[in-house]
Amino acid sequence: MSSILKAGLRRLATRWRVWSHASIKHCGADVHIGTGCRFWAGRGISIGAQSYIGKEVSIETNAEIGRYALIANRVAFVGKNDHEYSRLGVPTRFGRWVGGADADPELASSAVVLEDDVWLGYACIVLSGVRIGRGAIVAAGAVVVNDVPPYSIVGGVPARVIGQRYTDPMQIQAHERALATGKFSFSERGYEHWIVQPGDPQS
Repeated sequence: MSSILKAGLRRLATRWRVWSHASIKHCGADVHIGTGCRFWAGRGISIGAQSYIGKEVSIETNAEIGRYALIANRVAFVGKNDHEYSRLGVPTRFGRWVGGADADPELASSAVVLEDDVWLGYACIVLSGVRIGRGAIVAAGAVVVNDVPPYSIVGGVPARVIGQRYTDPMQIQAHERALATGKFSFSERGYEHWIVQPGDPQS
């Protein structure tokens, strides 16, 4: 089977996955969604352009995913307070649920927010209400329970800052200028068919 046909089938598979999940309210251009993904959100999921979602990813909370996101296989977005557990005499199994008609509005609107250019490593877990800043990296297997600063690298359970993607603020400014003026295009045919043209970091 030719690479063009395979690429076309992969693109159709992503479109089918978007169409078949009512929770996905917006999906930008050139997004890839791998096999076995699950999506559920009370208010909705938005996926920015040029983002990659790996295999068996589970997004089960409201989510806003920025542009150029790289989400590895088996990552999970999980509701922090999906089930009421403190009502006396009521088993957690029968407590109020975040997706129910009587859900607490604040909990029901809680979301995971990934800003642009974020990389989530294999099998990490991100709880609802967390914002992961622009350019940040989350290590494989981490459990993210608090906001992640831009361009930081976090890891562990619970996740904490273990490094920085860039150590000089001037590097961050140059990187962002190059992103803003660059041209990037994903192709299902493979890396050799991508367009990767960073803009001028001095402009």
